[in-house]
Amino acid sequence: LRGANADRLAVGDTVWLRHAKAGEPAERVASYAVVRREEGALRVVDEWPTYRGEGLVTV
Repeated sequence: LRGANADRLAVGDTVWLRHAKAGEPAERVASYAVVRREEGALRVVDEWPTYRGEGLVTV
């Protein structure tokens, strides 16, 4: 990681990375869990359907 945002990271911080084929996981799951840190714990606050969850997958 590089740049101003990377300079603010510390050892142990959570970092989310997007791989090269970012849409590919949406082909495998019906929804993504939306999480938020509340009172020091991660909590699922919403669920967003993927195109598979919307029934839009073609084979």
